[in-house]
Formats: sequence, C-alpha cells, structure tokens
Amino acid sequence: MAVFLATTASTAHIGTSFNVSSQTSKTHLFVSPRKNVAQRRIKKLTPLHVAAPRSSSAAAPTSGQKRGEEYRVGDEFGEECSDSKFSWKDHWYPVSLVEDLDPDLPTPFQLLGLDLVLWFDKGRNEWVAFDDKCPHRLAPLSEGRIDENGHLQCSYHGWSFDGCGSCTRIPQAASQGPEARAVQSPKACATRFPTMVSQGLLFVWPDENGQDRASSTKPPMLPDDFEKPEFATVSIQRDLFYGYDTLMENVSDPSHIDFAHHKVTGRRDRAKPLPFKVESRGPWGFGGSNEGNPKISTKFVAPCFYMNKIEIDTKLPIVGEQKWKIWICSFNVPMAPGKTRSIVCSARNFFQFTVPGPAWWQVVPRWYEHWISNKVYDGDMIVLQGQERIFLSKSMESSEDINKQYTKLTFTPTQADRLVLAFRYWLRRHGNNQPRWLSFGVQQSLPSTVLSKQQMLDRFEQHTIKCSSCKQAYKSFQTWEKILIGTTITFTTTAAIPSDIQFRVVLAVLALVSAALAYALHELQKNFVFVDYVHAKID
Repeated sequence: MAVFLATTASTAHIGTSFNVSSQTSKTHLFVSPRKNVAQRRIKKLTPLHVAAPRSSSAAAPTSGQKRGEEYRVGDEFGEECSDSKFSWKDHWYPVSLVEDLDPDLPTPFQLLGLDLVLWFDKGRNEWVAFDDKCPHRLAPLSEGRIDENGHLQCSYHGWSFDGCGSCTRIPQAASQGPEARAVQSPKACATRFPTMVSQGLLFVWPDENGQDRASSTKPPMLPDDFEKPEFATVSIQRDLFYGYDTLMENVSDPSHIDFAHHKVTGRRDRAKPLPFKVESRGPWGFGGSNEGNPKISTKFVAPCFYMNKIEIDTKLPIVGEQKWKIWICSFNVPMAPGKTRSIVCSARNFFQFTVPGPAWWQVVPRWYEHWISNKVYDGDMIVLQGQERIFLSKSMESSEDINKQYTKLTFTPTQADRLVLAFRYWLRRHGNNQPRWLSFGVQQSLPSTVLSKQQMLDRFEQHTIKCSSCKQAYKSFQTWEKILIGTTITFTTTAAIPSDIQFRVVLAVLALVSAALAYALHELQKNFVFVDYVHAKID
C-alpha cells in the first residue's frame, strides 16, 4: 500500500481514538475471478513458505508441531494451475488521469517499453495514442504540435496525421504525380493503438492489431462507491524510478505504513499484527483480507490494478455507531524496466470537507492534497531504491529467477507478508516473472542503481509538470513571489521619503510583511520541487 494518501491520515489511529466495535464482517469483498479463466488442470508447484505466529501458550514445539505451525502460500493457494497463459499486451492500461492531460499539446508516455504519444483529436472529440515516431524519418511525434486543422504535426518536416493515423499532409510532396499520391500510402500512416476513457482515466491497449479484443474487454473499474455522493474522492499520479515488481510488492504490504509513513498516515507505536489470508487467486490475480477492526480487504486484478478497502467500525459522541469506509485503488503501470507510473484514486465517506472536491465547502485545493500525498511517495522512495539494488545484485549472482529465489533471499515469518508472497507467486506462475517489454531500446542501468537521492525524490519532474493542478499552482506561487519582491522593494525605497515618521514606520512594516510573505512562498515552492526525507529525523 505504497500510497496511503493524506485523505486517510486522520484515520491512522481511529481504532485507539474512539470506542471501537469488535464485530467485523467475515464475508470477503472480492471473490469472483474473471470469467475468461477457462480450462484448468492440476500440477504441483514448489510452494513459497512463511511461518505462522506461534501460539502464546506454546512451549518448545516438537517437530510435528513445527510442521503444523508452518504456513505455506502454496498450501493456501492449493495446487490449482491453469493452462491459460497471461498475455501482458492483451489488457487495458491506464496511462494518465484525463484532468492532467493538456488537450492542446502532445504528451509522451512509455508503456511496457513502448514509446507512445498521447494527443486529443478535436475533430473526433477523443484521446488518441500513436507510436511515438513519424513514419517519414522516425522523429518523435511527441515533439510536434496540433496544427490548424486539429491534426498532429511532426516538428521535423511538417507531416500531419489525423486521429485515425492517416497522413493528411506532406509539405515536401509535389502537387501532381507519384509524390502527390504518397500521402495515401499505408507507409505514410502513423501507428495507432486502441484507447478508451473511463472514470476519468485514459486507457491504452498496447497492441495496434488488438482492436477487436480491446472493444470486447472492459477496463478495470473503480468501485461503485466512487460514484456515490457520500464519498469524497481524490487522485494523484507520479512517475517512480523503480520497477513494476518493486512497486507491486510495496502496495501489497499494509504493514509498512506505520513505519515508512510515520506521522503522515501511520504511527510507529500503533503497529500491530496483520494476519492476512489469501481467499481467491488465479491468472486474473488474487484477493484476501484480514480479521479485526479495521478490516482490510484487498484485490489484485492483473496486470496492474490493486484495490484496498478499509472498513472501520467506530462509535462517536452524539451520532453513535458509524461505519467508515476508505478505498485506496492504485494502478501501477509498467513504463519501462525500472520505471513505473503510480496512479492512485482514493475515496472515503467521512470528513469529506478535508478532501478536494466540487462542493463549495470542500475548500482544500488539490495541489495541497498532493503535497501531503507526495510525502507518502517520498517515505517509500529511498527504502525501495535500496531494496531494488540489493535484489538486482542478488539476481546477478544466480541464473535463477528472483521470484523463485524470493523466499531464500528474504525472511518472511509473519502473516502480514502473505499478500506480498501472493504477488510474487502470481508473477512467477502467471506473469512470466516480469512484464513483457514490447520494445527494447539501448540497454541501460536501472534508474534506482544510478540516480542520487535528490533525483529519486525529484517531485518536479516526476509529478508537478505532469499534474495540471500542481503545475498551475507552482506558476502562481512564482508569480506572487515576484510581485511581493517588487512590493518589498517599492515599500523599502519609499519609506525614507515621507517627512511624517509614522508614515515611514507604516511603509517599513509593509516592506517587512511583503518580504516575509515572499520568503514564505519561496519556501513553500519546495513542496513542488524537492523535499528531503530522513526517517531518522521524524520523532
């Protein structure tokens, strides 16, 4: 659960702040796998292992007791296997929140190693995804512009393409003869990928020949609660410089929150056992939950959608018993080896006034919410960078896949790690151990192995310039800082002119106030750019 947004920060200690009901539902929220999982056959796999907590009354156990206490992921999953193979490219992938895309500019994006350009076709009123190369001389179309006809124009030689990918103009072609007909050639067309907008997200199907499959497949959907008026929602996206498997493992791990996000969305002194149980699984993903209050139910829908539902039974003065619900839904999109886009959508049915929204009483701006949310990303960033480096070095020591080595390299003695092991099991059994990269560029080192701490925590490049709210707020902060600096200079230079001493004092005070405000704005702008994160300095 890498991104426990600030909208849930006030609930981190709910269980100890109020009288809590002990009754929790045992019905699992997510029990039905996708219907396209068909033929199955039995095949034994080597199970992953994790020890279960000992009974408090147990003395020195016998060997038989040890075997009884040992928890096996493989045992919990059973011996089910499937002939159906998971295809990484036969799925809808969310590539961006629509509100953070600029319809007047082409936007580059990487998906499964494939370079794309996203742009808005005003003629057809739809978002389009092309292979990010012009068929002429392979220049990146993302460096182009939207021309006067609403078509995507290459910035190198001016070739233009409509929303279907057809070439509409070759400026260098003669008006008659073979050159005039070149615009009609299939070779002059840009490669288009199927797209869809659903629930404020732009989805891309990364197979240019997969239109039929794409049209018959629904994208992963946010829960119905996101559409209910009693739920306040917020969303954020950020590009992270560590791999898909590192991020997916992290979002499968609620137990890290109280430590990695201390005083942001958790508290170290409130950490407790989280006995998770995996209740369903298959090529489609897996689902599980814990027992207790709060109750956390999870579902992973392959390849990149992870849902967490947190239910809190509480009793408040005056209003009495309440059922609080929090949804944290993350899309963890594999961009390239060592680079992943995290898109998080959260919703809750309490304290709605502290969440950005359209209602007049929801006064918290989205960019402020993102400041807090980015603290959550930052809390994980350097920890996961170090973890990924170690896993990479270990993988180089052996030809065996890291997912198969996982329980040899790590020690996972508690039930809190069950979902992490369930993901590693899925990735090994169904996901071919890693995403299927559709394009291979020049082989480079993984970003986590070469980037500095400041580069890893660079909010500006990873988020601000790709977020419509934060980008605009950052520009506004800069503008107001310049205005206040100018005001300070004006008040300072004119303070000595009046003969009235009281008037001089007023001007001097105004100069100090404007200077203080300019300095405050300068410091606040760091929240858009870079804020160092040192766990040891957070008491």
